[in-house]
Amino acid sequence: MHEDLQKGIQFHKKGELDKAEKVYLAHLEINKKDASLLQLIGTIYLQKNNYLLAEKYFLESLDLQPDNPATLNNLGILKKKMNHISKSLEYFEININKNNFKNSWINKSNLLIENNKNLEGLKFSEEAIKKYPTDKKLKNNYAVFLFKCGFQKEALDIYRDFDSQNLHFQDSCINYSNLLIQINNLSTALEVTNKFILEDNNNLEVLRQRALIYKLLFDYNNSEKDLLKLIQIDKLNIISNQMIVKFYIDIKKYEEAIKYCDLMLAEDKDTDFFLTKKILCKINLGKWKGLEEELKIFNKNLKYDQSSINPLSLKYINDDPLFQKKFTEKYWDAKPKNNYLSIISNQHDKTTKNTKIKIGYFSGDFKNHAVFHLIQDLFLNHNKSDFEIFSYSTVNKQGPERDKIVNNSDNFYDIDKFSDEEIIKLVKSHNLDVAIDLSGYTIHNKSHLFEYNIANLKLNYLGFPGTMGTNKYDYILADKNIIPSNHHNFYSEKVIYMPETYQPFTPVEFKMNRKRSEFNLPENIFIMGCFSRIEKILPNIFNIWMKIINKYEDINLALCIKNKVVKKNIEEYCLQKNFDFKKIIFLDPLEHEENLKRISTFDLYLDTYPYNGHTVISDSLFQSCVPTISFTGNSFASRVSYSLLQSLELDQLVTFNEKDYFDKIVYFYKNREELNSIKNNLIKFNNNNKNRMVKFTLDFENVIKDTLLNHQKNQDR
Repeated sequence: MHEDLQKGIQFHKKGELDKAEKVYLAHLEINKKDASLLQLIGTIYLQKNNYLLAEKYFLESLDLQPDNPATLNNLGILKKKMNHISKSLEYFEININKNNFKNSWINKSNLLIENNKNLEGLKFSEEAIKKYPTDKKLKNNYAVFLFKCGFQKEALDIYRDFDSQNLHFQDSCINYSNLLIQINNLSTALEVTNKFILEDNNNLEVLRQRALIYKLLFDYNNSEKDLLKLIQIDKLNIISNQMIVKFYIDIKKYEEAIKYCDLMLAEDKDTDFFLTKKILCKINLGKWKGLEEELKIFNKNLKYDQSSINPLSLKYINDDPLFQKKFTEKYWDAKPKNNYLSIISNQHDKTTKNTKIKIGYFSGDFKNHAVFHLIQDLFLNHNKSDFEIFSYSTVNKQGPERDKIVNNSDNFYDIDKFSDEEIIKLVKSHNLDVAIDLSGYTIHNKSHLFEYNIANLKLNYLGFPGTMGTNKYDYILADKNIIPSNHHNFYSEKVIYMPETYQPFTPVEFKMNRKRSEFNLPENIFIMGCFSRIEKILPNIFNIWMKIINKYEDINLALCIKNKVVKKNIEEYCLQKNFDFKKIIFLDPLEHEENLKRISTFDLYLDTYPYNGHTVISDSLFQSCVPTISFTGNSFASRVSYSLLQSLELDQLVTFNEKDYFDKIVYFYKNREELNSIKNNLIKFNNNNKNRMVKFTLDFENVIKDTLLNHQKNQDR
């Protein structure tokens, strides 16, 4: 080989692609029929992501040497990068048949894993390890396919053999620990990663895996140490920075999360993700300076295919239901799918009809949580002659709230420590007619299991305000005010309606004649309040409240905020905007019952936008009997208050834009008699409708019965 060409190859090996390209092209001028040289040039362009030029040179090389194994393999890699999966598989297959080329066996195997072709992959891997019985990568992939196809013991045996011979490499270590995570053997998963890191303590992938395992073990200190080491190794690595941002958000260290968001935004890296997380952190801190501009940038630039952002986050800052649907569909599609879980979920389908309708509720909120407070009386009032109630709790949180669900369920199961396989087998054994997801994309959810055949009918209800972005849920339960008929195209599920509002609530006899002095609240002052979480309060809404306060002397704003940092940030924002910070009454949280009594002393309750109050609005209207000004938008989350007010025929409290919202608050401040009249009517309604949940439950059960019947008829057709 010519000395200069050898120099080009050395450049290539060192990653100096431009220098190598220059040498190769110079030699190509001398010899245009050198297949090996054409292959090398194609490889350069493949590495530089210039796919058109890479293909040109690979095909020219292949014309000269049709069976060249390196060229065929590279064409397979190229087509994979271009997302031409069938063509990629074809090139790998040709190379396997013609040359028995080991790398093409490995590449085809990897491609089958990435595309969840598990049954095909299992058969292929069995052939591969016969050809190359000692190859670690092929054996690792074989184990992956075994596990995904339900041969858990056999997969574990391969990895234990790897362990005993100290044969683990990066991918096998990750896959083995993932398998152990899925079967809830976290201690062994930690041992596996620890052992690997002893040999290679700067391996990014395994360090990330160990950080995850520590987090799952609630060992936040060690998880943080690993994450910080990842940043130390590669300061601007996108995945590592995403992980540390999510970690700090999960443990509510928002300032720390913002620091890493700013680092990546300064480098213009994954701006959708880091800007979104920064905005959410600032909202959680009441850190509103500059936020309005950031929100404009976010809503202008956010793309549908940003699958690393939880759709719940979007609800706080976006009110476009079509955008939310497309975004959520992408998020769902990015979730890993498991062919084996599909197989076992389709086994033992029921052949006999249940004597009662079996409903399974899945939730992580059978505790002192908003969802529990809404739904508790639904469980209490269920007709046990017609329905058998199964409750599946994804969080084992002991307390009186959980006890109420346990006592009013026919069957209650803690599934927080169960593997996905164990949950599906358990649920399938119960032969459910209806599975209801009360969590959606909220914390502690098991919504990915609704991908599989766990019940005849699968419903999205109450916990997540919006579409799940998949037709794997048959229906979403709403009402005509939450989802008008012209909004059906914004939902991946079919829409079914409750006759009144979709949200359960329990009116109680009004006995809350408490005095403000009992709660250290000022007398003879118009108090308007909002007890929604700080992340629901955006600066545009806050500005409206404060402009009214500034305009009228005898108005105070009550907020339920204890966090000193948040209070300080709000004070700084008020100073910047020339708002009277002293007229804000900051109140500490109280027990639920006492909190309702405190709210009952307010003159007016204020809703948020684009994420309305949900449970808190029910509380203000049906427990505390305080008139509530809503701000209604287009998305599910922004129409909940509207639904509740419509059920009470209180159109006069509904607004649809910022000007209307401002004007309505001022109007009721000036018209106290009308406001008091509404309050008295709310008191009468609640005193006369103490059994409201009995009717709601009956309506709910009738909707379930009708939907189940129609669904079965459609299936029969």
